[in-house]
Amino acid sequence: MSLDDVQADVPTEADVLASFPALPDVMDPPDLVQQASVFRIYPDDTQIAAFRQWIGAARWLWNRYVEINQHLYDYEGRFAFQQELSSLLPQMKKAQGLEWLAEPPASHIVDVSCRFDQSLRKFLDDKQAVRAGRMSKNAAAGFPRFKSKRDREGSVYVSGQNVRLIRREANPHAARGWVELPAMDQTEVWERTVKGGKRKGQVDELPKPLRKAIRIRGGRWPEGHVQSVTIREDAPGVWIMSVQYLGPPPKRKRRGEDIDVPDPEVAARGYDLGCSSAAVGSDGSRLEPDRPLRKRVKRLRRAQRRSARRRQARLDQAQEKKKDIPRSRRERRAYAEEARIHHQVRNARYNFTHQFTHRATAKAVVTCAEDLNVSGMIRNPKLALSVSDAGMGEILRQLEYKSEWRGRHFVKIDRWAPSSKTCSGCDHKLDELSLSTRRWVCPACGADHDRDENAALNILRWGLKEALRRGTPKVTPGESRALVGGKSRKGKRTRRNSARKAQ
Repeated sequence: MSLDDVQADVPTEADVLASFPALPDVMDPPDLVQQASVFRIYPDDTQIAAFRQWIGAARWLWNRYVEINQHLYDYEGRFAFQQELSSLLPQMKKAQGLEWLAEPPASHIVDVSCRFDQSLRKFLDDKQAVRAGRMSKNAAAGFPRFKSKRDREGSVYVSGQNVRLIRREANPHAARGWVELPAMDQTEVWERTVKGGKRKGQVDELPKPLRKAIRIRGGRWPEGHVQSVTIREDAPGVWIMSVQYLGPPPKRKRRGEDIDVPDPEVAARGYDLGCSSAAVGSDGSRLEPDRPLRKRVKRLRRAQRRSARRRQARLDQAQEKKKDIPRSRRERRAYAEEARIHHQVRNARYNFTHQFTHRATAKAVVTCAEDLNVSGMIRNPKLALSVSDAGMGEILRQLEYKSEWRGRHFVKIDRWAPSSKTCSGCDHKLDELSLSTRRWVCPACGADHDRDENAALNILRWGLKEALRRGTPKVTPGESRALVGGKSRKGKRTRRNSARKAQ
């Protein structure tokens, strides 16, 4: 009988778990965890103008810090960090012509100094790592750059002790209510009014009072000590407030009552993340990808072409007249449509990843996955769109913190582990395995493997070995026969084993 006639049985998840008599158990969840609740807020026009004024003040201050450090390095050969920059704020707020710098909340202005200090120190640390040969020059962070008014990355940061959240009493189980922000009831918004026709004449500055409370709506009310609040414009006309707080792990609610996390269905499960299938479990289950960007790519390309045409027409007209021409209403509308599509894609992807990671961490005590170099995979132009649309990096991040919240274990195996081209039955490793090969037969034992299911089984087996090697409060590394009888990796000996052999 030839080897081609022999077809070995492909191992299952139960076979892999049976080789580990001692498995980690559920741990006690932490009492307090760092988490955030996201709300949609509904400010009026005057409050939106205040938010934009605060964001503009922070942007001006950041650019001022960049300019100060450039001059300091040119003339004195040094940089100014957070303590020195923060000491300039009281004098700058009292300077003539800079009175508007005192309008935003103080925590928002001080946060600019903290973020600039982090950016500057990151630049210096990466520069030192490049000189020592620990980092490539392309991967190193550059010197902090000037920020443009056209960037939509601005946000408002407010300390938690200055924020008051008011829950709606009509429906106490829903995350509805209002938020009161500091300085919102006394900030003066300067509105430019035109005399003598459109874009002609002088400009008057009129102060307007602001309403203090802003209506909010979200999915989960923060239950704990609020540490900070961040407000940003996620899309044109869509304002988002993120509340960071320290509180107990969240629980599912049904009709206002807490529901405990169900008991796990299996001791451990491995997942192979990919593009054709979002996740393939070691039990053979497959999760089809949502592909939110693929579904809207035609609309997005049409909107991008429309905005590009109108931008180019404006630039050609400005070059012909030799003066700057502001964006027209149609051009702003085109950019707004493009931003709305990105907003829809982002929300759909977050919803898909949250649903999958919730089910994955609830079903198993130990969740195993492969550490992926997502940033490196995106550099491949043939895979960039699919990899970005799959959201694999976000899935790994959510699996890690949700496992910690529920007292479960999460193990990431090495990204260079040959999970796809190693036989899960006999550990035979292929020399080559192309991406187009979805099924292959092991030349050693004759097992017919599905590429993704075989990788998920290997991830499960190697992840359990890594979890038991670390040791848990209830399982020690010596309690599993799978580790005692397993093959040792060449060149990877512990100091204890090396000392014993030397004796």
